[in-house]
Amino acid sequence: MTRLRRFTRPAIFGLSDGMMSLIGVLLYLLGHQNLIFPAALSGAISSALSMAGGEWLSESDSGLGASCVMGAATGFGAVLPALPYAVATGTAALVSSVVICAGIGVLVALMRTGRSRLRALAETGAVLALIFAVVLMCGLFLPGSAA
Repeated sequence: MTRLRRFTRPAIFGLSDGMMSLIGVLLYLLGHQNLIFPAALSGAISSALSMAGGEWLSESDSGLGASCVMGAATGFGAVLPALPYAVATGTAALVSSVVICAGIGVLVALMRTGRSRLRALAETGAVLALIFAVVLMCGLFLPGSAA
């Protein structure tokens, strides 16, 4: 297995996990947009360390490098969609965040091998849409949520 191929799985896993974990925070805090970036940054750091440590402790054959890739990808996946809220609020921040999430989704789909690009995009989009819908529905029932 090539070195790059060895890091693809943890990168896909980390980017997806980080981004989808952030979506719940983002939806919950839409009514308090000044809290989104600090909450996402804090969550990104803790989830990056947790994912890297969990990958390492799971004694997978991937090694320390792959554990670090998973942690870094998780952190980036969690913080990138929140970056617009560090400098803006309102519709501009929300649209920018959605574009970043779509970009991450496309990147994840393109990294998936063993299937056509169209199939990878469709599968990745479907999974992300399902997760988004579930998180949105959960947000409707949490007290104080803006969702």
